[in-house]
Amino acid sequence: MLLIPRIFEKPSKKPKIEKLDQLFIDYLEDLTSFCDKNYSNYNFYNPAIKLRRFLWDIFASNYIEVVKPRAYNQKGNFSAQESDSAKWTLHFLLERMLSLFYPIIPQITSLVGKAKNLDLLFSDFPTANVGDSNLSLVEDLIGFNSQVWKEKKEKGISLRDPIGGFEIPGRLKDFEKDLKMCHGID
Repeated sequence: MLLIPRIFEKPSKKPKIEKLDQLFIDYLEDLTSFCDKNYSNYNFYNPAIKLRRFLWDIFASNYIEVVKPRAYNQKGNFSAQESDSAKWTLHFLLERMLSLFYPIIPQITSLVGKAKNLDLLFSDFPTANVGDSNLSLVEDLIGFNSQVWKEKKEKGISLRDPIGGFEIPGRLKDFEKDLKMCHGID
């Protein structure tokens, strides 16, 4: 998480956001609304559980892995706009997570925020802009990723190496290019 600002420069202006990126933005916007409601009632436990799950199980283990090829774009398979969408979204998600975690772990989030020139102490809590993405697609994406990674492990294939025999499920077709590049699906 700390490497995002060091590896990927945030685009100077917001690019056209790709559907996969918008899905994760909308997911975190929904989580922002949840945190705001709970923090207002001095409930920090439930947001902490959901934030931890988002950080480790959704963001780090799935979103970053899927968009990494697009953000790096080393093979030139993506347009500059597609790559910038991934970079901008990585920064947005990191900054928003820092704001959401701040009421629970202010010292750590302040240190990370300082590296991004964010002063969380004097920042307003973010207002949720709940989108219209089908948030259940996040779970579908996690399930698909797990299936591919399990198959590669069982066959002794490196996660970096290509694999055949997988078809992108219909519900995930909007993310097909990212999923094929991430998993090396032929």
